[in-house]
Amino acid sequence: MSVRVLVPVDDSVAAHRALQYIIKMKDRLPMSVTLITIVPESQLKYHGFQISQLEVIIAQSLAHSESIVEKHRSVLEDAGILADILVEQGDPAEVICRVAGSEAVDFVIISPNSAGKLTHMMFGSVANKVVQECRQPVFLLR
Repeated sequence: MSVRVLVPVDDSVAAHRALQYIIKMKDRLPMSVTLITIVPESQLKYHGFQISQLEVIIAQSLAHSESIVEKHRSVLEDAGILADILVEQGDPAEVICRVAGSEAVDFVIISPNSAGKLTHMMFGSVANKVVQECRQPVFLLR
C-alpha cells in the first residue's frame, strides 16, 4: 500500500532537498506523489500592474511554473517514482492546504526556504502557514 503525498515545489534548494528525500525513501515507504507549484497572484497584484499587463505576467508565470514542476517530475521519474503535477494560482499556503484536503493526501512534505530569521519572524513563511493551517499531517523537512 502506498501513501498519497503532496509536495510543493519551486526552483529553490528547498524543493530539490524534498525531492532527494523522496528518492531516498522510495524503497522504505512507497508513495504516490503529487507535485504542486503555485503562482502567487497577490504578490503580482501588489506591484500595481495594469490588468492587461497582469494577465500577460500571470500567463508567463504559469508557463514557467509548469516547466519547473515538469523538470521535478522528470527527476522523480528517472528515479523510478511516478508523480502527478499541478500548477495552481493563489496564496501558496491556502492552495496547498485546499489541495491536500481535496486530493485526500495522507501528508504533505514541505521544505522551508532558507530565508533569514528576521524575515520569518516578520512575515512568516509558506511552510509555517502550512504547518499551522493544514488539516493533513505535514512533514517539515529541513
